[in-house]
Amino acid sequence: MKLVSLRLENELVEKLDEVARKTLQSRSEIIRSSITLYLSLLENIGFYFKPSLPIRNADVYEERNAVNVDLGNLTSVSVLSVSYGGVGELELDFKRDLEFVAEVMANQVAVETLCRFITPLLVMLNSTCDFFYTHSFFRAFSEAIRRKINVRTMLAGYEEFFESKQSGFVATVIGLRDMRARNCPRRGDRIYFFGKSVNGPDLSMDDLLSMNDVERLVGFVKDGKASAIFPVKSGGLEEVADFAAALAGGKAMLFERREGCPATAVILTSADDLSDFGCEHVGEIL
Repeated sequence: MKLVSLRLENELVEKLDEVARKTLQSRSEIIRSSITLYLSLLENIGFYFKPSLPIRNADVYEERNAVNVDLGNLTSVSVLSVSYGGVGELELDFKRDLEFVAEVMANQVAVETLCRFITPLLVMLNSTCDFFYTHSFFRAFSEAIRRKINVRTMLAGYEEFFESKQSGFVATVIGLRDMRARNCPRRGDRIYFFGKSVNGPDLSMDDLLSMNDVERLVGFVKDGKASAIFPVKSGGLEEVADFAAALAGGKAMLFERREGCPATAVILTSADDLSDFGCEHVGEIL
């Protein structure tokens, strides 16, 4: 055993003596134990502080085009996918500029992410087209995503296994879901429509939902003014209203039929009157 001398501040020496008296140990014993414990902590800091996931307690559940992994403690990892095919600038596509397709797809990704209370960490893009065509789309899509939800995009892959002469893109969002906010439609709720009743060939840039409007409507759910918010899918108002009613254990009664897509329209369910906020009362959950 080697002799080591060190200088300590008076206050630290007083604390050392107080602990020594209380534990009936000498100064040297307290100092040796403290150094041993501290060195062990430094050597094994990765073991003590590395993050771990309670895999055995993870609850995996599906929600339309998303998968959520609930890890407990109000933490959920969400994976959300959006796919577009047959629209673009290739030979057999329904002809639309790539920049327009990228803008619409980015808007859908943003709307669906916000309506699920997801904080996105990354958006990955996969393509069934060649590199140059894919890269042109990726540049426009990345810029649109940055403007709408300000998150990084990644070109995950491009493979043209067969020469289909059609565009094909899949965007995947990976993020963290705020489990304090939930879409919980209830029987007796009114169904409100917000946005444009348009999709397909008639869709224009002016029809796309504003992110400011979507964030405002999502805030209604977080504040309890509305019970749920859902993007309108390609099945139109009837499909999403039936989905909301099924979650509530009821049946949707609609006053009219409407088209729409996630980039252009959402529905809200609420017991309150939302007519003053640009929302149209289109039905009820019985």
